[in-house]
Amino acid sequence: MTRYYIPSFKAGGPVQSIKNLVDNLSDKYDFHVLTSDRDIGENKPFEKIEVDKWEKVGNAKVFYTDISRLSIKKMTKIINSINFDIIYLNSFFSFKFSILPVVLKNLNIIKRNSPLVIAPRGEFSPGALNLKSFKKKIFINTSKFFNLYKNVNWHATAVTESEDIKRNLNKDIDVTIANNLTSDYESLNFNKQIKKYKNKLKVVFISRIHPKKNLKFALSILNDIQGDIDFNIYGPIEDQKYWLECKKIINTLPSNINVNYNGISEHKDVFNIFNNNHVFLFPTYGENFGHVISEALIGGCPVIISDQTPWRELEEKSVGWDIPLNKYRQFNNVIKTCLEMDQKEYDDISKRAFLFAKKEASNYRNKLQYETLFEI
Repeated sequence: MTRYYIPSFKAGGPVQSIKNLVDNLSDKYDFHVLTSDRDIGENKPFEKIEVDKWEKVGNAKVFYTDISRLSIKKMTKIINSINFDIIYLNSFFSFKFSILPVVLKNLNIIKRNSPLVIAPRGEFSPGALNLKSFKKKIFINTSKFFNLYKNVNWHATAVTESEDIKRNLNKDIDVTIANNLTSDYESLNFNKQIKKYKNKLKVVFISRIHPKKNLKFALSILNDIQGDIDFNIYGPIEDQKYWLECKKIINTLPSNINVNYNGISEHKDVFNIFNNNHVFLFPTYGENFGHVISEALIGGCPVIISDQTPWRELEEKSVGWDIPLNKYRQFNNVIKTCLEMDQKEYDDISKRAFLFAKKEASNYRNKLQYETLFEI
């Protein structure tokens, strides 16, 4: 069960996580996906889909529904109509797609006595928990008091996420670590041909416009940069108030910093966007994986990211930088380093980024991890 699934593209990484899971493992498992019939912020359902019935979509059977009409009775009927072996929930805090199914399972309203797996998708990272922290802490403490998650199996995509889950729930719970499966990059070859001149830099940010993704910080570090920067922003405006705060910063930037908001990018366009920019700037407060980071690297974009993702020690690998969020000056200095690169210097780091991502995308080991997760 997941709040968003293809053809959703505004919801970002969690959609891609489930799609890649289905595509990589459909030869061994049959997937049924219960999800919303529309994208983030949309009032109308997706076009060319069947609503309130199971239909074949890619390698899975998908049930699209209007979640505003997804009652307990309807959800129970949908779930109990499937002869399933495992329930996999793609969130911890989503009410209808995680909390409610857990409650129904505890009350034995969901009939089958099958394992329940929850993938929090980075929701327990310190940065994510700090957003609406009061409500989240109340729910976590309430769930502990009622022992709501006593029979749950936990899926983390990195050791750091496993530690986050245990720190917030119970240090003794069992967490299976299985990294996210990626798209198949095996057939791709490095072919990036963007021009790079000294003191000119094209920077890109692709993500939801939301406090967690930290666009305000990305904008602020450009304020005292000398050199010509084109900062290209792509992503759905999920938080209008936050976007207004970003626009205020944009209006204060000097004339050598040219900021362009380019709207929403569909997933099929992402690689082309990265091919036409030099670096990916993404000081996120937390990602359990960060598909967009993998996509930036495969697009030959060295990444300038926070240290709140599993992508670490990037500078040692000469493919990017992962920097603590309290090191404002370090972010600033890295931008200056990238500005000063000439064509050869840029081509070298760009190709290393591509080759690193291609190597990291090998799925064999990760598939074995998922077999451990699903054969519980």
